[in-house]
Amino acid sequence: MKLTPEEKLTVATYDTNAQAWIKKHSTPGIWDKEMAIFKKLLPKGEILEIGAGGGRDAKELITLGYDYVGVDVSRGLLVEAQKLNPQAQFFHQSIYELDFLKYSFDGFWTAATLLHIPKSRINEALKKIHAIVRPNGIGFISVKQGRGEKIELDEPQLPGERKRLFSYYSQDEFRKILIQNGYQIIKSYLSSIIPMSQGTTWLIYFVKVVK
Repeated sequence: MKLTPEEKLTVATYDTNAQAWIKKHSTPGIWDKEMAIFKKLLPKGEILEIGAGGGRDAKELITLGYDYVGVDVSRGLLVEAQKLNPQAQFFHQSIYELDFLKYSFDGFWTAATLLHIPKSRINEALKKIHAIVRPNGIGFISVKQGRGEKIELDEPQLPGERKRLFSYYSQDEFRKILIQNGYQIIKSYLSSIIPMSQGTTWLIYFVKVVK
C-alpha cells in the first residue's frame, strides 16, 4: 500500500493499540442522529464503510438492514471488527486501493477517517470512493474542524506509539473540496459529540455522488 510516512505512523499507532483504543471508543450510538438521516436518504442497499475501525459502526449499520462491507488499513482494528461482527465482510485495504468494481455500492459511510488523509491526497481519496459508488449514491462523511495538518501525540492513556496525523478543515473549505470531486452536498452541519471527543467540533456532510 502506497502510504506516506505520516500515514504509516498513524496505522502503526492503531495496530499497536487496537484493543485499548477500541475499549475507549466503543460507546454505542455515537452517530445515532447521523445514522437516522442516512437511513432516510438511503433506506436500503449495499454500502461500504471506509475506516471500519473496531466495528462499532458496522454493527449498527448492519442492524439497520444494510448489505455491509467494511475496509480499514489497520490489521489490528480489523481483527477486532471481525470479532464483533463475525458474519460481516471486512477487507484490509487503504482508501487509495479500494479493490471493488466500478459502481459496486449504493452508498458509503466514512466517520472520522478522512481526517487522517494528508491534505495533499484528499482529492485522490475522494475520487477513489466516487469511482466505486453508483450514480446518485448517498454518503456520510465526518471530519474535524480546524486549520492545517499535524502529527499529534494524543490518547495519553494508551501504551506504546500514540502519534497520528490529523488534517483539519473549515466547513466551507471541505464543502468546496467535495464539490470539486463530484459530490453534491445534501446536508451539512457542525456537531460536538461527547463523550467520544470532548472539545472537538465535527464537520458533518451528507452527500450525493454525481456522475
